[in-house]
Amino acid sequence: MGIEDLVARAFAIRDAAHLAHWATDSYARHVTLGEFYDSVIEKIDGIVEAYQGWYDLIGKVPQFILPEGDIVVQIGEEAAYVSKNRDVLAKENPMLENLLDDYTQLFSSTYYKLRHLG
Repeated sequence: MGIEDLVARAFAIRDAAHLAHWATDSYARHVTLGEFYDSVIEKIDGIVEAYQGWYDLIGKVPQFILPEGDIVVQIGEEAAYVSKNRDVLAKENPMLENLLDDYTQLFSSTYYKLRHLG
């Protein structure tokens, strides 16, 4: 597990959120998912660029396909994945830890909005 896996997962959750954004009949959910899929790539881009600036270019990004399911659950699971693997992903680098915390915050606030406001 490494930064490449995080990137693969980011693209997979972005795609799932975009599809759910089109499929919902809730305006609040539509807006929340739109904000999420726009922001997740911006945040992962910042993480990768910082990582590459500190270490080296990342390796080949594997394909990751989320199992079909409720987007709310998937977003919650991805937040838990990043939180659980934060230290390994950040390589104990405080700068990367902060960026990963910000990334996780996006997932957490989106999870809240979808569960309670959407």
